[in-house]
Parts: sequence; C-alpha cells; structure tokens
Amino acid sequence: MIRVDFIRHGECLDNAFLRGHSPSELSALGEHQMHTVFSELPKPDWVISSPAQRCLKPTKNYYSDLTVWSDFQERCFGVWDGLSYEEVKKLDQNGLKNYLEQPFTFDISQSESLSDFENRVVSVFKKVLEHAITYSLNHVCIVTHGGVMRVLLKSILGLNNQAMFQFEIGFGAIMTLECFTISCPLLSPTSKPELGKEEQNIACLSDYFIKLVALTPTH
Repeated sequence: MIRVDFIRHGECLDNAFLRGHSPSELSALGEHQMHTVFSELPKPDWVISSPAQRCLKPTKNYYSDLTVWSDFQERCFGVWDGLSYEEVKKLDQNGLKNYLEQPFTFDISQSESLSDFENRVVSVFKKVLEHAITYSLNHVCIVTHGGVMRVLLKSILGLNNQAMFQFEIGFGAIMTLECFTISCPLLSPTSKPELGKEEQNIACLSDYFIKLVALTPTH
C-alpha cells in the first residue's frame, strides 16, 4: 500500500480570481498553515512540490530533500492568470460572464483547457505511483494546488465536472489517498481508443485501487 498525502498551499497575499501560474506569495497565515500541516504529517519517503513559490518555498523550509515536478503546477488561466475579479471584469466583462456560465468549456485566451489540465495531472500521478512501487516507497507527500486535487478526485471517483466544486479544499487542506496495485491488465487509452477523455483518465489509473481516506478541508 502506498499512502499519498496531497497538500494545498497556504493562504496567499494577493486576491487573484484565478491564481494559476502567477507568482503568488504566502501570507503570514499561509506560512503558519503550512508549518502546522508539515509538523503534523508523518515523515514521508518522498516529497514532491509544484514549482510555484507558494508551494515550493514553505516545502523547502521544512524538507531539504525534495523533487520539483512541473506537472503538479496549477492550471494556467492565460491572460486572466493572477488578476483579481475586478481586473478580469474590466479586461473582459463578456468573457467573464461566459466563464461564470460555462466554467468547464469556456476558453480563456492563452489558457490551458480543462481536459488538457486533467490529462496532465492524472498522467503525472500515475508516474508517481509507478516510481513509488519501483523503489518501495510507502509514503509520498505532494505539495500542490486546489485545482490539481479537484481534477484528481474527479478522475479517481469517476465524477462529473460539476462535482469537482462540491468538495471544500481550502488553504492548507490535506487529501490522503491509499493506493494498492491490482492484478488486472492495464486499461489504457491506446488499448481502448473509443473511450472519451474522461473515461481515459479513469482507465489510466485502472491498474490501481485508489481509496480516498481523508480530506481535511483547511488548517
């Protein structure tokens, strides 16, 4: 069994509407939230961090040996990335209206699509499990973002897009998964080309039994 703890970064100083790839810094509360999480967590065998400073900086302060993995970065929101709600409204009021009405299909200029984002996250998580099995690692800690945790939950639990926002994943939240290998053959997108993207994401992890053990909403 592999235990994987996903940790969302702490509260940030900015008031970004869609924070994405923006270089946000943690507030004093955010730093305290991360310290609390790390001090309560059992020592992991492998620590991974998103390259975003709001994840990487507090993780480096606590763990000297870690892996920076860019695929655990938040979704890129293009020209809206890091802007406040009022700034987005001023820049593109019609676009904002369309986004609020169709958040799963509206394309923000220069942004990463939701499906591409989900594919990225599911794919890199599978690589983490493969690496953990190869090197007999029992406990992995991944410091990342709320969006990453939501799309991964969606794929693991087989949920629709709307269900992603029915989970409270606040700053400093912890999501704990237990992952077991199973003996059935891997069902991959290449072996089942008729699958849609959502089904492919579930199939990508089908050689593992993954159980949501705990979701601590915030610290």
